[in-house]
Amino acid sequence: MGLSDARKRTKLDQDFGSGTPTNWYWGLSRTEPNEDGSGVSEPVGAGYARVLKTNNATNFPAAVTAGGRTVKRNGTDVTWPNPTGDWGACGWYVLFQASTGGVPDYWNKLDDTFNPKAGLSPVQIDANTAELQVA
Repeated sequence: MGLSDARKRTKLDQDFGSGTPTNWYWGLSRTEPNEDGSGVSEPVGAGYARVLKTNNATNFPAAVTAGGRTVKRNGTDVTWPNPTGDWGACGWYVLFQASTGGVPDYWNKLDDTFNPKAGLSPVQIDANTAELQVA
């Protein structure tokens, strides 16, 4: 069963930019999440931590439909702490409702896999480049 574009925008705007949940925590994964959100392999140590973003309209502007796709984009840069060691090859960004543990609610593939290491900074997803969507 599909959703109309209007319903997709409503769903995305309810989850992002509405204040509920209060925060979203951005993470990186070295492996592709499974359909149920399991299988995430976040970097461990070396200065890695999820990035907190308040769930407001500045960080998550209104969802849009264009070219047959309905998406929500990040309104501000998502910047991780500078690595103090090798984080491994990261290919996905993942969004959680907690700073540690759990399974992600949303995820998507990065445009390019990259390998954050000490001396390479910033580790960042630029504003308006991460796309969140619902099926």
